[in-house]
Amino acid sequence: MTPKQKRVLDFILAFVDHHGYQPSQMEIAQGCGFESLGTVQHYLRSLERHGHLARQANAKRGLQLAASTAGTLDRQKANPPCPPFAKGGTRTTPSRAKKGGGTAGAFGQGGNVSFLELPLVGIVAAGKPVHAFELADAIEVPSAMAGPGNVVYEVRGDSMVEMGIMDGDYVAVHPQSVAENGQTVIAEVNGSITIKKYLRKGNTIQLVPANSAMSPITVNEEDEFHIRGVLVGSMRFYRKWTGKSST
Repeated sequence: MTPKQKRVLDFILAFVDHHGYQPSQMEIAQGCGFESLGTVQHYLRSLERHGHLARQANAKRGLQLAASTAGTLDRQKANPPCPPFAKGGTRTTPSRAKKGGGTAGAFGQGGNVSFLELPLVGIVAAGKPVHAFELADAIEVPSAMAGPGNVVYEVRGDSMVEMGIMDGDYVAVHPQSVAENGQTVIAEVNGSITIKKYLRKGNTIQLVPANSAMSPITVNEEDEFHIRGVLVGSMRFYRKWTGKSST
């Protein structure tokens, strides 16, 4: 087990010992100083492969400790390696300024936000379309994004920056096969997927980036095309500030 894997496992054990229930992925990220839920999921998958825990898909607190791991709870009474959290299903979020227009950020100007888990189903290109492939994971999102059937994609690229959607963001999407002009969609073109604004003109479809330095993608009748879903919202995780300047 690597030191970082042990840090995550120690935090989970300390959290269960303190609260009597398992931490969510968001609580692990905040408690251990990770800047993204993707990092948390990486370590959870590693711990699962090594038999330390199991996970219940799409459950907010779906971690299950292995019997041998759970036995260490009786021995772990020291201060946890990461600070514990108060009980409850809501957290007070920091202020987040919106960049650009068109897409509201996941977090507003502070306040209590409840979180639910959605399936994290794939990576979508904000730029040149990337080959479609599926992920089998879950990620916490604000409850306002967690409508029936909604899923999450991780964004790669910067074609949507003028909407405030940056490389590394996560977007919540409502699956549907049709869209109205001007809506932002996850589209599949000839086996590759991308996130763009949808514009239809007669028999021609344009997938328009929100980046003035990039050109639209034109979809013709001979192309294999379908819409996977329509954007619901986006969210971003920032590096935890340590109080020291990076310069």
